[in-house]
Amino acid sequence: MTASSTTVISADTRERLRQFLKDLWDYRELFYTFLERDLKIRYKQTVLGVLWVILQPLVATGAYTLIFGKIARMPTDGLPYILFYLAATVPWSAFARELTGSALSVENNAHLISKVYFPRVVVPAAVVCASLVDFLIGWSVLNLTSVAMGYWHWQLVALTPWLLLIQWATSLGIGLVLAALNAQYRDVKHVIAFLVQIMMLATPVIYPLSRLPHWAQNWAFLNPMAGVIETYRATLTGAPIQTLLLILSTITAFVYFVFGFWFFRRREFKLADIL
Repeated sequence: MTASSTTVISADTRERLRQFLKDLWDYRELFYTFLERDLKIRYKQTVLGVLWVILQPLVATGAYTLIFGKIARMPTDGLPYILFYLAATVPWSAFARELTGSALSVENNAHLISKVYFPRVVVPAAVVCASLVDFLIGWSVLNLTSVAMGYWHWQLVALTPWLLLIQWATSLGIGLVLAALNAQYRDVKHVIAFLVQIMMLATPVIYPLSRLPHWAQNWAFLNPMAGVIETYRATLTGAPIQTLLLILSTITAFVYFVFGFWFFRRREFKLADIL
């Protein structure tokens, strides 16, 4: 490839990125509309409503504590079982909702995408951002529980924005790829739930990262949620933060997001015809 052709491609890429950012700004009201709609739909005609958001991590934590704590005696690196599992279920539950919701968002909004032009990435992005409400409720439960049990540390609050960005970048990056594929191949939606289950088993939700072989710990950054959960737990135990794992997880999450965005943008203009 010649230098001139490389320059043209590079200039075209920068122009597409500038246009994308401009579109997002121009359609910010639509983004807010999608965000508000997703929040209303989530709690519409539900018996428990917001209470279910509180009960969900608590029920999961109780089940994990009984099965893996009291029965299997899984080590927790010095944390009480309740906090050990609550520190994992809160971010993981939010991540699973974000990933599943963003992956199905294009298909669920096919009636709009096939008729009206707007930057399609607005749809999965709104789904991911809408999960912030659920996350903050669960995160508040985690903080209150850690205070009550005497394990709260200021780092739990200070590091949350960083960890939340990793969580969002990972879920949206993977979700964008799945959303584009699901629009073209409808069988993909049947794989999403299975994929989330596999990812959970590959993430230190029910076990500490220290239980993995040394080589697996060295490659844990390839799953950014492993770094997120381990950091939450470290803030509660008072142990030193695994800075290298956190930094590498951040880089990996950013790579996933960039790839997901690139993959989605390449197929964005065909979505209306496919749907």
